[in-house]
Amino acid sequence: MKFKDAFWKAYKGMGRSISRYPLTVLFLIAVAVLNSFMIENPREDYARYLFTFLVGAMLSIVGQMVYERFFTQLNARYLLMGGAVLLTTGYYFAVGPQTLYNIAISVKTGVALFALMIAFIWIPSIKSVKVPFHRSFLSALKAFFTTVLFSAVLTAGISAIFYATDYLLFNLDFKILTHLMNIVGSLFAPIYFLSMTPLYPGKREEMIPDEAWAKRGETLDRQFMVPRFLEILISYIIIPLTAIYTLILVIYVVMNIGGEFWTDNLLEPLLVSYAIIVIIVYILACNIKNKFADLFRKIFPKILIPIVVFQTIASFLKIREMGVTHGRYYVILFGIFATIAGVIFSFMKPKHNGLIAIALLTLSAISIIPPIDAFTVSKNNQISFLERKLIENDMLVDNAIVPKSDVSLSDKIVITKVASYIDNMGYNKEVAYLPSDFNVYSDFTDTYGFDMTYSETDYPQGEGEFVYLNWDADPVVGISGFDIMLHQYLYYSVAEPGSLENTDFEANGQSYLLEKKIVDDYYVLTLKDAAGDELLAYDTKELYDVIFDEAATSGFDKGNLTVEDATITTENDQIRMNILVNSLERTADFTGGDLYLFIEFK
Repeated sequence: MKFKDAFWKAYKGMGRSISRYPLTVLFLIAVAVLNSFMIENPREDYARYLFTFLVGAMLSIVGQMVYERFFTQLNARYLLMGGAVLLTTGYYFAVGPQTLYNIAISVKTGVALFALMIAFIWIPSIKSVKVPFHRSFLSALKAFFTTVLFSAVLTAGISAIFYATDYLLFNLDFKILTHLMNIVGSLFAPIYFLSMTPLYPGKREEMIPDEAWAKRGETLDRQFMVPRFLEILISYIIIPLTAIYTLILVIYVVMNIGGEFWTDNLLEPLLVSYAIIVIIVYILACNIKNKFADLFRKIFPKILIPIVVFQTIASFLKIREMGVTHGRYYVILFGIFATIAGVIFSFMKPKHNGLIAIALLTLSAISIIPPIDAFTVSKNNQISFLERKLIENDMLVDNAIVPKSDVSLSDKIVITKVASYIDNMGYNKEVAYLPSDFNVYSDFTDTYGFDMTYSETDYPQGEGEFVYLNWDADPVVGISGFDIMLHQYLYYSVAEPGSLENTDFEANGQSYLLEKKIVDDYYVLTLKDAAGDELLAYDTKELYDVIFDEAATSGFDKGNLTVEDATITTENDQIRMNILVNSLERTADFTGGDLYLFIEFK
């Protein structure tokens, strides 16, 4: 009976959320329909539309929260809906046609969606005595995890039914299950989450008589109540673990404050994650009344401040090494936010916690609005940083790069990483001294005069060998005459003997086996028939020797292997096999390869 009541309550709640957020539901339906198109046509780029509908859904949610908090007239609600639609339309035209592989648009959209979610949590607490920020945050967190639980159960049930039908009754297209999961993720989960959002006190509630409000206040108090499980989890598990983690970090910082702390890149993500944990736990602890929570609120924000200040300074110092990338920009911005949060938590009462939302929204806006956004700043900085390094090494003359091999190892690393970043971000055309068709992987050595170098442990030129196929220059591979193609990896350390690996396959109705076994530090590829008789054996040492000898004598660049350069043929009276090299690597203690085998049975 309780289950039936709970189900009926959830059903009615979802119905109320549809009437409460009608525009949001329309955008979510659009997302679900678009995902269906993406499932049926995975090669098409629908990212621009998907991002637009997601932004529209979040804008309409925020608009509804603004209406409930500050307005009573329906005209205001319609105006806010119209504003959400206009902003969504503006976003659509602002992002441009290509979004699938555009890192800048993807990151900016993600930041915008995150900022809108924070606004959704913060708006009910603005100038509200009854709903401080930490209560609204708790409500959203409870709704999120409850939604995850219900969605997981629903997903498991649908999957069980699908696979049972597929295995026991008749075959089903796997896309059917994907479409069902789309409905759960795109419609059920967000609508159910919204159904658990309380109707916070707003302008309309100010006109409610005190007696009526008392009953409404009791309902809100129940919705803001901390579950016993969560109270125990935070007070007696998370807070003690955070204390131990804090002690370790403080000891490390104190011991290394004079040196390694400022250059240890591995420490940075640990400190960032620590700051996130402390901020979230603090906000949740504001809803709990016990000694553990009180001690956490009094002590940890004060510890947080020096740690994030030191880390932010360390991040600024790292700019001198590699310049500003969008990742470094966001790390520094988060350090600034965490410092502000630490100050607010340390010196202000919990009722002022909403100030961190203002700080977060402000910094998020700064990071996505040109010309001070993360990507504009990082692009300009990286281009000027590369130019400065080239000038320092006398490699830039009359706005043209002069190849030079006698560059210090540290500058080789910097030039490689900065040039790779500029290429990966699609900024090459904005660098006047780079060729219009420059590709960092195929043209780097000829352009700069030395091989790409990523760390001081990279082997010097001549001690290691590496080649790969340039698919951009030669994208067509002839397959006529062959019966089957196999893809094989040859990655292993020659210091550690590899185990035998087998690949079973069928061709022309017959069963075959490809055996891959290390013999004298190289794989031997052996083709066998169903009876286990050997049809062809090939020692890949010959492949490495031939390819790398050609690379040394023929003069083709390591990143410019053509299909002809990269193809080796071996055959006997039973088998013809073409080996197409996608990439090969050989050092003193490592051998790797990525191959395509084209096999003809004579």
